[in-house]
Amino acid sequence: MGGLEDHVAVAVGIDAKVLALREQLPATSQTMYLNAGTNGPLPTIAIETLEAAARTELDAGRIRPGVYEGAFQRNQRVRDLIAEIYGADGSEIALTHSTIEGLNAALMGIRWQAGDEVVTTSLEHPGVFNPLGLLAFRQGVVVRTADIGNGGGDVVSQIAVLLTPRTRAVVISHVQWSSGAIMPLAELADLAHRHHAMLIVDAAQGAGQAPINLHASGVDVYALSGQKWLCGPEASGALYVRKSRIPDIAPTYVRYAQSCSDGFIVPPSAAYRYEIGEFYGPAVLAFERVLLWLRDDVGFDWLHARVAELGRRAWDQLSNLPGVTVTTPRDVMAGLVCFTVYGLTVQEVAVKLYERGITIRYVAYAPGPTVARAACGWWNTEDEIDALAVAVGELAVEAAATTAAAA
Repeated sequence: MGGLEDHVAVAVGIDAKVLALREQLPATSQTMYLNAGTNGPLPTIAIETLEAAARTELDAGRIRPGVYEGAFQRNQRVRDLIAEIYGADGSEIALTHSTIEGLNAALMGIRWQAGDEVVTTSLEHPGVFNPLGLLAFRQGVVVRTADIGNGGGDVVSQIAVLLTPRTRAVVISHVQWSSGAIMPLAELADLAHRHHAMLIVDAAQGAGQAPINLHASGVDVYALSGQKWLCGPEASGALYVRKSRIPDIAPTYVRYAQSCSDGFIVPPSAAYRYEIGEFYGPAVLAFERVLLWLRDDVGFDWLHARVAELGRRAWDQLSNLPGVTVTTPRDVMAGLVCFTVYGLTVQEVAVKLYERGITIRYVAYAPGPTVARAACGWWNTEDEIDALAVAVGELAVEAAATTAAAA
């Protein structure tokens, strides 16, 4: 067998795998699920794991001999798993409840002096802008913002011109939430380090969408969400801090079990020094189970490739529709496709698509772009991507007719 037959066999195999995996994602049978940029679809195994652990707490009690020890071992197991997936050491991983929690832990832990500078970009999420604004207010930090358009140009050069001897950190997203552009992290890490600054990365849209090896990338801090592209439960996430940078970032809060083993109130040298508050054990176990499923059954190499393939498929089809403008740069994208429909607000686009059985999201946060956003997940089928384009095309035609009638 060769040529076209090989291609058909591969296509059938992919379809079969997608369909089998979708059985674990009930939401994908209720709607065309294109919103992992906000929340990914929950796998059945996550809920089964969470419910079983919660039932054990209910029936046997939450505090029994071995519970505290088991919780520490459980958390370290999850840290080690995340480190394995992302090319790091378990001692460099802290569990968090969100990306923003991780970013705050890193940014508030740096010993700032008034007049120190941070460089960021015009496309960032409030999860970046808000803590930087707080640093400016409380510490007198100067925030410099590079206008990088849609992120498809020479981002490194656009940021480089803003670096000065007072720059302490470059803060940027792995994948931009409002354009879908993938940022050149390795080059930015090299740039930051040449200026004796850290590279701090918002990975809310990166983790589970775009591949990265943390040690190889050179990034110093990488804060990720569990509930988005990784399909984990709410209030799950992780923070990576490169081992050599841990002494440069002090913990802002110290909780129980964060002192050194000799008992002195000195934070441990590992990244779990940044963990804030307590974790809901059943949710941590559910997050672990989902990560194992993604690693063992789905496969990260496969899912990354498929997300990028479906994203480009959506880009190609949407960009050919009259009245539709795609703002995502195709040459540096994965699965996020941002667009506008002439004559409709982005909120109207999202609502009208939902009425057609398609779930997307929109971005409308000044001063960034205002766009509708389709997050093409590995669980989506090619037919769904095609149907999205048909539906958006219909909206564009309807909007154009309404505009013409009102003229």
